[in-house]
Amino acid sequence: MKIEREIIVDLLPAYFSGEASAATRALVEDFFRENPDFEKSARSAAGPLESLRTPAPKLDPEKEKLALERARLVTETRSSFFWLAVISTLMLFLFRIQNGKVIWIVWSGSASGGGTRGPLFIAMAVFMWLFYLFARSRTTPLPAHTKFLWMAAFYSFLAGIFKIENHKIVWILFQGDPSAGIFIVAFAVALWGIYFIQRWQFKRTEK
Repeated sequence: MKIEREIIVDLLPAYFSGEASAATRALVEDFFRENPDFEKSARSAAGPLESLRTPAPKLDPEKEKLALERARLVTETRSSFFWLAVISTLMLFLFRIQNGKVIWIVWSGSASGGGTRGPLFIAMAVFMWLFYLFARSRTTPLPAHTKFLWMAAFYSFLAGIFKIENHKIVWILFQGDPSAGIFIVAFAVALWGIYFIQRWQFKRTEK
């Protein structure tokens, strides 16, 4: 589990004072094992206090709880989108053996069927990797409205996927039976609505 350094720094006072919970101690010690240079610096900074037997400043239990919760949310968000990205990518390479031949499931079928599935799965994989990289660059949990923004943008992008056929633009989701395209558009509109509501609520809580 990868935890940002600033989260560990928040927990160090409780760790060195002996007031930390078992979960906090385990979190700090795991980080120390992965970052020995940081552990050396942290212990040398705490050394004078220990030698003088001056207790380190205590961390408010509520603050410790919030720091642990933030670490958990950050890690869970990264992990979930990483595995969704991996699964979405692997689905592009699903195959079966039929009559002694390899049939790529996502890319097989009629021109309309296979042609629709392939770009959709590529778009899904790209979206999941971008969201994972975005979440990985953050040290704080993603606000709820940000997640809805990404989802709304993604489904709007799906609705706009097209191909050139006979020198004409063909909207893939609306080719043949347009019901799938209509559903995606409606879902995107709903997500945009939820995003703006969540954003408005988030700004209200910040005031």
